[in-house]
Order: sequence, then C-alpha cells, then structure tokens
Amino acid sequence: MKGNTRTASGFPPFQQGGLDSLCGLYSIVNAERFINHSSDEETQQLFDDFVYFLARRKLLSKLLIGGIIHTEMLLLLDKVVGKQRISNVQIPWRGVPNPDLTRFWKSIQSFLDGTPGRAIILGLQGYHDHWTVIESITNRSIMLYDSALIKRLSRSSCTTVYITETRKHLLFPAQTYFLSNEPTGYMPE
Repeated sequence: MKGNTRTASGFPPFQQGGLDSLCGLYSIVNAERFINHSSDEETQQLFDDFVYFLARRKLLSKLLIGGIIHTEMLLLLDKVVGKQRISNVQIPWRGVPNPDLTRFWKSIQSFLDGTPGRAIILGLQGYHDHWTVIESITNRSIMLYDSALIKRLSRSSCTTVYITETRKHLLFPAQTYFLSNEPTGYMPE
C-alpha cells in the first residue's frame, strides 16, 4: 500500500507491508486477537509461530510473495492456531454455490449477533485483493478489523457474483471463515 506523502523524488514511500502479500496471515492474527483479546506479546508469539511453521514447510517465500490461498489458510488455522486459541472454525458456504448477497449478508449478521468471541475472516477481490476480518455488520455496511486499515465496506458496493462499476467488492462466501470459541456449530439460514 503506498503512502500519501510525496517526497523530493516525487514518489511516495511504501508503507510497511506494502510490498508483501501477508494479509491472509494478518487476518488470522487479527481474528485471534479480536476473539481472545490477546496481548501484544501473545499476538507476536502467534505471528512468530506462523513464520517458523512456514519456514519449516518451505512455504514462507511463496506466501510472502504470492499470498495465502484457501487450502493454506485452512492449514494455518489447524496446525498453528489450533483449538487452544480458536476452538471453532467453520466454513458454512464451502461447497455451496455462491448465495446472493442478501442471503450471505444475513448469514454474517446472524453469526455476528452481538455474541462476544466471534469474528469472520473474509476473502475478497475486485477493488481489494485481500483477506480481512469482519468485526461487525449492519444492514448497510461491514466494519473491518483490518491489517491495511480498511475501515468498512458499503453493502451497495459489494457483490457475491461478479464485479461491476458500482459493485467493486467481490465477496467470496466459500472462502469465508466463521471463527469462535464456542463448541457448537453454526449453519447459515
């Protein structure tokens, strides 16, 4: 992500993280922190655990440059985060044809119904090719807890089908992770 400040060279400096593709990793770290209210030290340890795990598996450079895909996200959630940090990871739309935006939106609202200890990792493309964390949702907007400091997505600019001039945020239901520390499962309506 480029900074807004111009220098004497005429080019803005890059911000930290602007040249890597670690938003997927940060989305997991941020979701865990949001759910568990983890300290800075605990969060740093989780990040370090990811780096060590990826380096041992010879995946670090691949993910640093190319980003995290769905199968790698599952691997990290299972092998590094594990049940001790987030006891329940569900992908309710996995294997389901893309629902329309209203149905998907309502499933997010239903899951994030004000119950503490819940977060959602969302994969999106279009204006942003990005993994992010949904903190809360209203009928009109998704509020984010995001590594790139994206604050919200307006419903009027979102789609689950294809990008248009006005619908520039393509949400991926099949790559949306419902996370909680509750033992019971959640199924979309």
